[in-house]
Amino acid sequence: MAIAYWVGSSNHGHISNPQNMLKDFIQQNYWATDLNLKDRVNKSTLDALKAIKVNDRFSVSSLRNRYQNVDVKVIGTVTNTDDAEKGRLEIAWDEEQDLYSGLIPVGTKNENWYQTIFKVTTTDNITLVFPNSIINKKVARLTWNELGWKRPSGSIGKSSLKGTHEGEFGYGPEEWLFDSSKIIDGYQYGFLEPIREGQAAHANKTYPIWLYSINGLTKKRYWIGEIKKAIVIDEAEATVTKQKYQELGWLKQMEKDITLSGANKEGFSDYAGLKLFNIKFKPEDLVINKEPVELADTHPANKITKYSFANFNEAFIVV
Repeated sequence: MAIAYWVGSSNHGHISNPQNMLKDFIQQNYWATDLNLKDRVNKSTLDALKAIKVNDRFSVSSLRNRYQNVDVKVIGTVTNTDDAEKGRLEIAWDEEQDLYSGLIPVGTKNENWYQTIFKVTTTDNITLVFPNSIINKKVARLTWNELGWKRPSGSIGKSSLKGTHEGEFGYGPEEWLFDSSKIIDGYQYGFLEPIREGQAAHANKTYPIWLYSINGLTKKRYWIGEIKKAIVIDEAEATVTKQKYQELGWLKQMEKDITLSGANKEGFSDYAGLKLFNIKFKPEDLVINKEPVELADTHPANKITKYSFANFNEAFIVV
């Protein structure tokens, strides 16, 4: 079943004298309401609690400024619903938090920030309140690499199809994606082919991205890792980034990497910035598997035939 997204109040007690329970929620890994759920007045709250499932995402909010603004205080994953009908959920709170604070988001249906608990139903609000959620997550393919995507590894395992960059030149611009030796203002810059065609539409947006690659020799697909917060950059930033790489001598080093791999560096130094860099991320947001994980033939990555910026769903999760 699909993951659902919920928001609960941080307070117990009457609205005129609320008791903030946030600290206890966080310390004890739970969320609860003290409403009398046997009272018909609270039927909507009981119905919501009965609908919550293990692995649903849950946040706790607090209203302020005469209920004009909201602060999301903590985000987590529901781990136990045995006492849901008694008003209690067990929650594993995320270690890393990216929390919304601002005007109450405009919503539809039952998205009402004044309620004790409610389900967030619109895509815009889910991505706002739960920025690292599956609904916002993407899937991207990397060209094959046997050196950990820190520098080009040569033609082995790559496509030989004419008309493709790797087929023509023997390398892909994303082969430096995991090279953490080149950091600018705290960010690591890289390139993802699946973003290229829709780059303008994605510019300045942030996505969690699940990465996979195909060994061109065996045709097997492998899960490589993920970037928890990848920011798609615009043309202006890509141009500035290329200039900095030139000034620091990094582009020349990349040309040497291409040559050493046996690939063709022709035209590399003349590429526009967006042909070299279209994303940035903080090194700590990169999670790489110790070894590529071979995907089963039934895995949905097998249905992606090109370098598409596909939508992630629960079927992609590797257990």
